[in-house]
Amino acid sequence: MRVLKDHEKLDRSEIEALIGKIRAIVYTRVSSEIQIDNYSLESQIDICVKDAKSKFDINEDEIIVLREEAESGDNPNRPMLNYILFLLEKGLGNRVIFLHPDRLSRHLHLQQQITHRIWELGCDLHFVEFDLQKGNAESMLNYNIQGSIAQYNKAKILANTKRGRKTMVANNKIPGMNRIYGYTYDKELNTLIENAEEKERYLMMVKIILEGGTCTEVAEYLAKKRYSAPKGDTWYQATISRILRNESYMGTYYHGKTEVVRIDGKKKQVPKPREEWEKIDIPQYIDEVTFERLQKTLDGNIKNSGRPSEDYLLRSIVRCGRCGAAVSSGVVTKTQNGILKYYTCTRKTKKSYSIETGLSNSTCKGSNWRVDMIDYLIWNEVLKIIGNPEPMIPELSERLSDRSRLDEIILNINIIIKDIAEKEMSRNRYIDLCGDLIITKEELLKKLQPIEKELTELKKELSVLNKNLDLNSGQNTSMPLRLTLLEKYQNIINYELQMIDMRKIVGVLVDKVVLHDDKRIEILYKFTAESKLVRNDLYVSDSVNLNKLKWVVESPPAKWSEIEHLYPQMLKMYNENLLSFEQIANATETDWWTIKQMFKAKGATLLSTKERGIKRRACDFEKIYNLHYVDGLAFTRIYKEHGLSPTYCKQVLKEKYTQV
Repeated sequence: MRVLKDHEKLDRSEIEALIGKIRAIVYTRVSSEIQIDNYSLESQIDICVKDAKSKFDINEDEIIVLREEAESGDNPNRPMLNYILFLLEKGLGNRVIFLHPDRLSRHLHLQQQITHRIWELGCDLHFVEFDLQKGNAESMLNYNIQGSIAQYNKAKILANTKRGRKTMVANNKIPGMNRIYGYTYDKELNTLIENAEEKERYLMMVKIILEGGTCTEVAEYLAKKRYSAPKGDTWYQATISRILRNESYMGTYYHGKTEVVRIDGKKKQVPKPREEWEKIDIPQYIDEVTFERLQKTLDGNIKNSGRPSEDYLLRSIVRCGRCGAAVSSGVVTKTQNGILKYYTCTRKTKKSYSIETGLSNSTCKGSNWRVDMIDYLIWNEVLKIIGNPEPMIPELSERLSDRSRLDEIILNINIIIKDIAEKEMSRNRYIDLCGDLIITKEELLKKLQPIEKELTELKKELSVLNKNLDLNSGQNTSMPLRLTLLEKYQNIINYELQMIDMRKIVGVLVDKVVLHDDKRIEILYKFTAESKLVRNDLYVSDSVNLNKLKWVVESPPAKWSEIEHLYPQMLKMYNENLLSFEQIANATETDWWTIKQMFKAKGATLLSTKERGIKRRACDFEKIYNLHYVDGLAFTRIYKEHGLSPTYCKQVLKEKYTQV
């Protein structure tokens, strides 16, 4: 018994070998709607196979089982259901067995349509738990009635579920949700309650960020303190950012931010307009003003989160030979002559910290690769191909005449043709299905748009494959066309090129570059077999002219150099007026993080938030003392006329008297 699952398909040779040997196809399905489906795939298979043996004397080796997982019964475009019709058309089996009609579909019209398609192919349809007799009027009536009931039951269950959720939200309750750090979901009250321990840590995160820290520093701090992470035992920089971006901490949880729609038979979650979100009150941790300050600070960290990395050749096409992950440029080393840049595996620089050790995790370990050297070597290999493409012709000709390549192309063409036929069948079924629902032409075109888009892409792919088949079938008269592109670049490279132009040329010719730890650079071109560039020493062979290597990448000027002329004014605002970096930035229309970097570079003494507060209160003492004790103003009047809150005034006076 052959079981096909997870969109698994038979190849052409397997189909040809099974023709005449397969007598029945068993179809099993479970949807993602657990409240509706209480079947398991295994139990469906066992029951259907036993029924095939007892009623039709069909052996297990004469059965093919198709498993359809997480697919709704009213989806007309189910992959394995479409594959049943394809196999029947190819002559595999003459009977399809289902456990129950609702496994075929929970939509009456779709159920009828598929049923008639199977019968039109001259095959029988059998249900283990329903007696369907094709020529019996009463049996067909019952079949249609149960289809209507199944469709009604599903719609009723979904409507009741939706109504129940709306009622809960109206009563300020949350109908189930994902975890929000800092809160605990109370199953009895159906709402979020304060988690005191996590609340304290959340407020600590906010404080660190507002004082100039970064999400990475917060993650490292929490890991070293061995505080439990929301999931697992690792704090990620992205986790901190996601928590701090969540507006729920202002005391309002929004339910119904998204809705589920069905597109081309598939469920998709799409965002809803903000005005349609439903508000639910939960404990408040920070006010709106603090939250806005927090978002501006996070935005500032993003804008100043590293140097631009545009001056490297292999952007988006270089991979790590250790783990296969993407490689990026950005890690630098300062030298006497400037800054050296390195290609580094993205998994190596992953910003996460273990609560067990408090140390940074790196899933990929190994050395980095010098950007200037790697770029020099790759660019010279590309120049060799552009300048002298003739040696590649024999290799291309040999590859083009490879019979296995021809068979691969033919197989891909057959697969594409089959996929196109399946999509067209799905489109026709959807048209019939929507016709019964009496929708407008515009609505129908909108629903068909995804299928039409897939059909267009498949036809384009088929056209390309057919051209490749002609090209690989010995019709090598078009070989010069392959070299025309190289001739075009021969003229371009005579001029001095910018990095962006060099990157475009490499992107046209090179599919991927793999950097290995054994000093080996692997280049995979887009139009030839794999080409490997092997170097004997660290990164460069003896034949390379080291004098021509661009060994050092010039260090870009510091961003704060643009506002350096404002430093004396800003220093006065910081030390005498006791303004924060954010307040200075607002007053000078600059960026607070750049100001902070300039102060550090200039050696200025930085004040903590606490120290600045103490100094500010000391400066305000004389003013508050005269207003309250000399002029006799109440604290509330001082607040109205001078903007100094009663709490602040009392604290200023208390601190001064305590010192005395």
